[in-house]
Amino acid sequence: MQRFLSAVVFVSVGVLLPVRVLAQAPAASATASDVPAPAAAVAPAKPPAAKPPTAKPPAAAKPLAAKPPVPKPPAAVAPTMKDKAGDHLSDEAELSRVVGLYEAGKYRECGDEIERLLDPTGRNSLRQPAIVENARVYWAACLLGAGETDASDAPLRAAIHENPQMKRPDSLVFPQPVVEHFLKVRDSLVNEIRAAEQTRIKQAQTEARLRQQSLAQDRERLRTLEQLARQETLIFRNRRGLALVPFGVGQFQNREPGFGYTLLVSEVLAGGLCLTSIAWQSRMAAQADEQRVLKRKVDEAKLGSDLALWGTLKRVSAWSFIGIAVAGVVQAQIEFVPEFRETRARQRLPSIAPSPVPKPTEVSAAPYFDSTGGGVTLLGRF
Repeated sequence: MQRFLSAVVFVSVGVLLPVRVLAQAPAASATASDVPAPAAAVAPAKPPAAKPPTAKPPAAAKPLAAKPPVPKPPAAVAPTMKDKAGDHLSDEAELSRVVGLYEAGKYRECGDEIERLLDPTGRNSLRQPAIVENARVYWAACLLGAGETDASDAPLRAAIHENPQMKRPDSLVFPQPVVEHFLKVRDSLVNEIRAAEQTRIKQAQTEARLRQQSLAQDRERLRTLEQLARQETLIFRNRRGLALVPFGVGQFQNREPGFGYTLLVSEVLAGGLCLTSIAWQSRMAAQADEQRVLKRKVDEAKLGSDLALWGTLKRVSAWSFIGIAVAGVVQAQIEFVPEFRETRARQRLPSIAPSPVPKPTEVSAAPYFDSTGGGVTLLGRF
């Protein structure tokens, strides 16, 4: 009986195992189609006759699901690398772009780009002095890399002329030939650099001297204006009609006081002598007539000589007065001065006049002692 039961168990196990294997075969084939595996590993698990072509829908969706994203470096880099389209980069960005060409070994293209950037008439030319100086060094390095040794002198000479105190290129950035070529060019420009420094010094001295002269002229002009502001000019106008008056009036008007006083005294003396002669002659004639009326004796000879003497004196003094007066009037007309100008200190207005500085008040006390006692003397200034 026990042997019979053992045989039944073995038969049951032998029947169930093939059924289970057949039931798991489709699921295993589907799982193998989803997981990417080598062809040699998939071939034994995939029965070619039992799997129809329509049983591969995941194979159609596989390229889309497993397709990696397409990288887009041109679209991300284009805005920063675009130059011909019209986008203007900063000086640092332009130099960085050219440095990339230099590090990539594209020396000729790098030299052409730097030459375009250093063109002062270009649209996107470099403007910052430090970046321009660095770009010239890179230009020389590119020319040296391209084998144009003679042409590499020009950018280095321009950089040294622009900055005579320029330091040599960094040996960690540029190769040794570039550094040595820079030192060679700088040594050849020592005399030119010294001459340029002397020219700058002389130019600075000239500018300083001109500036000092300009300041001195300004100070002198301000001093002159201040003096003119402190003075005022008075104008006195003369009249020709007043110059026709004798007694030296025209001379006094012409500011000739000496000549005027001479004419005044001369004309007064001549006129006075003439009037005196006339008065004295009239008095003598009246006295003679009075003596005749009183029937008194009159010395006619003496009276005649006296009257003749006073008459002569009268004529001489009269003609002298007329001659001196006419001469004075003629001289005043010839030497007539239309106007005189006088300059005097201008009186300051009360609003701008400096206020008087009050004197400080001082009070002091000094003790004293005498035979009667003592006291304190107060002294003050107010």
